[in-house]
Parts: sequence; C-alpha cells; structure tokens
Amino acid sequence: MEEDLESRIIGWLQEGHDDARDIIDFPWIVNNIAPGKYTAEYPKMPFVLNLIFGEGFVYLIVPLGVDTLALPTDERLKIYHTLLRLNDSLNLLKFTLSGMNDDIMLRVDLDKKTLGRDEFNDALTALLLGINEVVRALGLEEDFAQSVFEHVIGMVIERMEKGATKAELMDFLVAKVGLSKEDAEALLNQIFNSVRGTDEDIGYF
Repeated sequence: MEEDLESRIIGWLQEGHDDARDIIDFPWIVNNIAPGKYTAEYPKMPFVLNLIFGEGFVYLIVPLGVDTLALPTDERLKIYHTLLRLNDSLNLLKFTLSGMNDDIMLRVDLDKKTLGRDEFNDALTALLLGINEVVRALGLEEDFAQSVFEHVIGMVIERMEKGATKAELMDFLVAKVGLSKEDAEALLNQIFNSVRGTDEDIGYF
C-alpha cells in the first residue's frame, strides 16, 4: 500500500504539462537519491523539493539556504522570532532548523493514511507561499533572487554537459524557465563565454 502511494506521488509530479494551473500538474524532474528519498524540481518553481517517505508520513522539505548558527545572537533571535510568528500565521507549513548549522527549512508533514492528490497540491502551494513570506519577512529578496538565478544557470550547464544543443537550451530557457528570447540569448552567451574561460561574470540582466 505504501509503495503504491509512493509510486502515485512520483507519478503526479512527473506526468504534468508546462501550461498547468496547479503546481502539482507541472512536469517536475524527479530524482531518486536513496530508498524513499527524492528531489524534485521544476524551472519555474523557486525551490528544490526534498521528498521523504517515512513511517506513516510523507515529508516535503525545502531548504532555504540560510544557516543561522554563525550569526550574532541578537540577529539569530530576531530570525527565530520571525519564524515562530510565521509558524503561527501560516496553515499546513512549518519552519524548522536542521543540520549542524541550524539551516532554515520549510516543511510539510503529510499523513499517509489520508493523503490524496488535492492535499499534496495544497502542500506544494503552501511551500511556495511560505518561501515568499519568509523571504519578505527576513529581507532576503536579493539573496534569494541570486540563488534562484544561479540554480537556473546550473540547470543550463548540466544540460550542456549532457550534449544539449543551443536550440534545446533556448527552448528550455524560454518554454520552461519563462525568459524572453532576448534574455535567454544573452544568458546563454554569458554562460558560453564563462565556460570558455573568459573573465565575464554571469549576473543579472
């Protein structure tokens, strides 16, 4: 039964289309990294989803990429206060600390006994809303935008290493990421120059 649920959820994520209205209906790229553990990403979503099938629960976890352990005490307490307030105001979602550096995580725990497609979609939506809320509340807009941008660049370079043509990369950036043809062309030129070893920086348009 649990194996059937795992297969159904992975199927929900993979069997989508780019013009979908619900987050669950996008064609997510899913990778099985260990038994019961997956990562899922879609270029238009500003996060990489960690999906863990545990005992009785399915855990959806999104690392924010912010470690708090090395921060000054006053700043760390301010962040923790903000996260606790957000935990109180947002439904379904909770913010946690994880790892040796107390990294900020967004997390939804879903009961396997009652989990259906609509609830799973609601959980993905909650994660997206939660990211927007915490980034705004902590004043991380610029850092987060840079992180998302670098993630897109990484996806382009990964495709280049697998032999994708320029036309295929353009299609990925325009159709999947949502860039204009002009911005996609400019980004590819910057990446190509960088890969060739020039000193040109890859930055914002």
